[in-house]
Amino acid sequence: MRAATRFAILGLGAALAGECAPAFAAQPYEGFWASTKKDCRDQDSANRMSIEGGNRLYWYETRCRASEITADGKQSWKMRLACEGEGEKFRSDPRVSVAADGRLVIENGPVGQAKRQTYVRCEIAKKR
Repeated sequence: MRAATRFAILGLGAALAGECAPAFAAQPYEGFWASTKKDCRDQDSANRMSIEGGNRLYWYETRCRASEITADGKQSWKMRLACEGEGEKFRSDPRVSVAADGRLVIENGPVGQAKRQTYVRCEIAKKR
């Protein structure tokens, strides 16, 4: 067997084994967020967002993927985002932090008129 083929098969086996490994703990910034608790209850609100898988951020009409996340303090991270929204592709380099009161703060974010957005965590009812 050629070395390149053997390497590819070993790589595939490692990838498949990784899928069976236990999931990593979620980052503190992951979850569903909104500008207010009222926006949490309104599924059509443009003021809701979610962070999933540690590197995917979703807003009403914008979605981003973080290619780089670096710690910037105890509960803060700098991210390099590639985003799409309203037919446009763009980049953003926000700072994301979880404040002492549990609010999510995004500075220099890809959405919103202000340079700083603050969100409350939304409690999502679990399906039975």
